[in-house]
Amino acid sequence: MRKITKFQVKKEVLVKIGERVFIDDVEWKVAEVIDDIVTLYREAVGGESHTIKKTIKEVKFLLLKKT
Repeated sequence: MRKITKFQVKKEVLVKIGERVFIDDVEWKVAEVIDDIVTLYREAVGGESHTIKKTIKEVKFLLLKKT
């Protein structure tokens, strides 16, 4: 008999990949969410890419502030 692995899945998605948030009038896009850490990504005018990491709580606050 095969061993079955059970995964727990969070029912509520707090932050979605691709959502956009503004930090100091700069637009950032959600690139990935791992556990409680969100990686935000943006491209500068010169073509450079930048990433920062925030907690889900911080990003959720920024999303609520946007609306």
